[in-house]
Amino acid sequence: MSKQEIGIVDTRNVLKAIKETHDLDFKNHALTFFKRRLEHIMEKYSLRDAEVLTDKIKNDKDFFEQFLKEMAIETTELFRDPSLWRYLKDKFFPSVLKGPGSYKIWFPEASSGEELYSVAILLNELGLLDKVQLVAGSISRLRLDGIKQGRLDVNKMEVNHANFKRIFNEAELEDYYTQRGETGYIKPDLLENTEFTLQNTYYDKPPRNVKLIMWRNQMLYFNQILQERLLKAFCHTMVPGGHMIIGMNEKIDYWNSGKDYILVGDNENVYKKRFS
Repeated sequence: MSKQEIGIVDTRNVLKAIKETHDLDFKNHALTFFKRRLEHIMEKYSLRDAEVLTDKIKNDKDFFEQFLKEMAIETTELFRDPSLWRYLKDKFFPSVLKGPGSYKIWFPEASSGEELYSVAILLNELGLLDKVQLVAGSISRLRLDGIKQGRLDVNKMEVNHANFKRIFNEAELEDYYTQRGETGYIKPDLLENTEFTLQNTYYDKPPRNVKLIMWRNQMLYFNQILQERLLKAFCHTMVPGGHMIIGMNEKIDYWNSGKDYILVGDNENVYKKRFS
């Protein structure tokens, strides 16, 4: 089937159908990204035009679950950007987890799970995993089911192993997963302290008392209005002195953002919530 294309009017009709039928609002997602994902879905499921897509969104619940799975933003590999993970291993986690008390890490959109698995493996290597509660969310129930099972794409394992070795000289990634056929599975004990939550597009039900938010490489999928709304909401749910880590090429830069966040890890884009 040739590549499908969808116009602005049809895109807006799809947005309207999703909001009216499922009460999910994608209107402040970056239009180029949203349009590209719609065209991908139409091609993948052999939908001849936007009208057919809109009808299936309204009337086919199973299809809509697949639709949300396709819309969820995937991470690509374990330990992406190894310099960040070395920083977390050598400086950040030993510092913030050196005292008593609980420590909660939130992944607002875990999607394919690599970021969550990477944090769990790192904390386990440091002997700190039992001190941390992990909270992983996604807009897609199907994505969450896959993450709960610890699924890994074996086609990405070569780069996963290479990243791992840049951080851990003596440990072996094979200790943390098993392979069955074309799928790898993270060892279940790594996720014992993980809570899985179904999120809406605005993350309106965040966990409380969060001390670290991992929200890397997400901003490009949202327009400036939604970026600011989400960053303010994340700041509200973090404890004073909590941290947020965003993508290497992203920055927190909205009006008055300096009153909410201070950049504390310049090279790794680690921000800290101000105490006042």
